[in-house]
Amino acid sequence: MKKRTCILMASLLALGCLFVKAESKTDKLPVVDFSKEYPKKEFLLQDIADISYVPLETTDDVLLSNRAVLSCVTDNYILVHEFTRGDVFLFDRAGKIISHFSHKGQSGQEYPWIGSAGTILDEKNKEIYVCSRSIQVYSLTGEYKRTLKINTLDVDRKVFNFNDEALLVYDDVVIEPNFTHKTKKSPYRLISKKDGSDIEKLDLFFPVRYSNRMALQDDKGWRPVVIWSEDNKFYGRDFMIADMSSDTLLLLTQDKKLTPILRRKPSVHDTDPKLVWQTYLTTDRFVIIGAWALDFNSEGGRIPMYMYNFETKEIFRSTFLDAEFGMSEWSMGMALGGATATAKNVHAGFVQAESIINAYNKKQLNESATKFAANLDVEDNFVVCIIKFK
Repeated sequence: MKKRTCILMASLLALGCLFVKAESKTDKLPVVDFSKEYPKKEFLLQDIADISYVPLETTDDVLLSNRAVLSCVTDNYILVHEFTRGDVFLFDRAGKIISHFSHKGQSGQEYPWIGSAGTILDEKNKEIYVCSRSIQVYSLTGEYKRTLKINTLDVDRKVFNFNDEALLVYDDVVIEPNFTHKTKKSPYRLISKKDGSDIEKLDLFFPVRYSNRMALQDDKGWRPVVIWSEDNKFYGRDFMIADMSSDTLLLLTQDKKLTPILRRKPSVHDTDPKLVWQTYLTTDRFVIIGAWALDFNSEGGRIPMYMYNFETKEIFRSTFLDAEFGMSEWSMGMALGGATATAKNVHAGFVQAESIINAYNKKQLNESATKFAANLDVEDNFVVCIIKFK
């Protein structure tokens, strides 16, 4: 089997942002100006981070496709799922399989597919959440526990592990013809892990919302067209919210505070096509932001990356080079399937076995990879690359 690398509110400056209370006025925030030419700076990944590798066990029963998604990496577990096949794999931190289950089906204890919200590992409660039409909750070994029926359309949402009692739900823009009026102006809410009931709605209101999805209609009906992106990213147990309908980047913490971090210009509302943004990586020292045009007729292209340094307040057009893979540009794990949940200052992503073997033969890998690379086969499962920023 071949593998490949897996790849708020219209101007909060005017309207403010309240959840408990915003911590500062947005007009005093640092500004990233996407129309400005910032100095370019290259960073060698090995100079700013410690990198380790974990090969995922390969057996006749544990074979990952190129649709596999790395959902979560903790000190004890690695969680992976397959969208279309419906498989869920739980590995230990050494990459050895602990459990593998698939409850794809139509019964009340099963799921028809794994949706774009993916899977969630609740390590403290020893549970795995599988997000589909409803959210099915299983033990770490796949035994059914309960169903969370949440008030939303089938696929128009993302779900994150917020704390021990709650999940964070983001309701996306509804694009289905005849149902667009169901799009919520306040799309962020916390729901109970026990029964899926609403606990609290985040006070983030967007009079106008934009989406990376659109409905393409013809005589046979309609189908969704999607430009892959993520509005929200993990920052340890906290979240960076870079909603594409907003001009302000916000930090949502475990105490339910929303703190404005920086703002952008020009306003997303003043651009055509809409120039939207997303965060790719946040550490204690910096945040990486990408900006791209919401143009469904575009052929794509390179997304400019902006680094804001929290310590020096400097802004750069940044590039990261990876010495272990021939000084190639590090993609920051921009893979389909959503952000991987990790500890703070840690990034994790898949690397295909063949890439590890090639780097090993060129004597480019560090010690954590050379321990197993000699015995790796090109048909083996992915290797998890774990990057801990200094």
